[in-house]
Amino acid sequence: MIITQEYDVLIIGAGTSGAHLAKAVASKGWSVLVIEKLPREKTGTKYDIFHIEEREFARLGIPRPQKGEPGWAFEFEKNYNADPRTLYPKLQTNPIVGLHMHEYTLLLCDLAEKAGAEIMFETAFEAFTSDSYGKISGVTAVKNGETLSIKAKIVVDCSGIGAAARTSLPDTCVIDNKPLGDDDMFYVILRYVKIKNAKDYLDGSTFWAYYKSWIAPCADPEGAIIGIGACHSYEYAEKIYEEMEKTVPLPEYELVKIEKGRTPFTKSPYSLVTDNFIVSGDAGCLTKSVNGEGVTSSIYMLNIAADCIDRAFKIGDTSKETLWKINTEYNRTQGAEFAFLRALLTGVVNAADFNEFEYVFKENIINDELLNALNGSAVPAKVLIKAVANFVKGIVTKNIRLSTVKAAADAFKNAVDISSHYKKFPDSPEDFNEWRKTADNIYSKIGKIQ
Repeated sequence: MIITQEYDVLIIGAGTSGAHLAKAVASKGWSVLVIEKLPREKTGTKYDIFHIEEREFARLGIPRPQKGEPGWAFEFEKNYNADPRTLYPKLQTNPIVGLHMHEYTLLLCDLAEKAGAEIMFETAFEAFTSDSYGKISGVTAVKNGETLSIKAKIVVDCSGIGAAARTSLPDTCVIDNKPLGDDDMFYVILRYVKIKNAKDYLDGSTFWAYYKSWIAPCADPEGAIIGIGACHSYEYAEKIYEEMEKTVPLPEYELVKIEKGRTPFTKSPYSLVTDNFIVSGDAGCLTKSVNGEGVTSSIYMLNIAADCIDRAFKIGDTSKETLWKINTEYNRTQGAEFAFLRALLTGVVNAADFNEFEYVFKENIINDELLNALNGSAVPAKVLIKAVANFVKGIVTKNIRLSTVKAAADAFKNAVDISSHYKKFPDSPEDFNEWRKTADNIYSKIGKIQ
């Protein structure tokens, strides 16, 4: 039996991205349906805990749970970046709110429904439907063994890392339809632990870039989350974790549970739109270049999308030409920023060895002011000059290899080139192919993080 329904917007996936967009679009008066393959009680349960920077709640217009309210787990503001042996940690002050993913996702779903959106759980995307011109006109989905034919003026893929809809697009589409490979994502392993000694209880997080690992608070004030993210496989991530345990002074702990999941760690598709279609969230690889988290970075893009969708409906045109503004606004801002950081980190992290990582922390080449600059603070000129002087000293004293210097210089050049190119993202699809060729050429020099 085929049941037909019709909406202005159909969103695939009721995670944080899909729920946020549903609320934003429904609040503007348009009809919205969200389909989610999981039941309500399992939606948003890939991980227990995730983090949002305090400043992001107001900037993005998302709810900020207070202590004791659903979703809230803990707060902290001390964030240390450390060398491989944690001898010279650097403090980055940045207020963070830890949240329960499942509870926060349901909070966003409730807000979407209050705004007028409908959410249909246990409903899986099956395929696109097309109009007489071959353009997307909706989807078929399956619920309780029945096929639903859902017509929509715009379909949005927020289905997660598997990108069920994006990977179903034709090869001729301006959106990249390839699924992610093992080197396009981080395999994340989270160990929830109970710390044995009170003197070791955490007052903040510590990140070890050399190992792509971290320890951070959790909902239990006597506990912690020890995380590792690595490309290729969970087995490879465990191998790196074993190496980390040999050198990093972790507190004595009792293992409570382990969570595993994958997160995109690659560039997002150059185009996030085509005729009657948008991709976002993990399906669009909209994750931060520094840590792979994607909730707020996706919501930033979706706020742009919500305004563009509203405009498209008002003028009666949902073609890629009209939706293209999503591409230009995103790629010229956050897209350019992420491209810069990813290129720089890829080159430096792939090139530097254990001793070089330790040296740059010891000699204050990596310093508090430089790290806080990632949060929008300016780096004082004298700090930058001193860092460069110590870098030169490292070369002279042979604490830093010339090959690493060259790799870092190349990484910086590539980062500037790709960021500048994103800021020149074309105003319309006509110039997209030429822009894409240049971007592909720059990315071939950047490579992928190992």
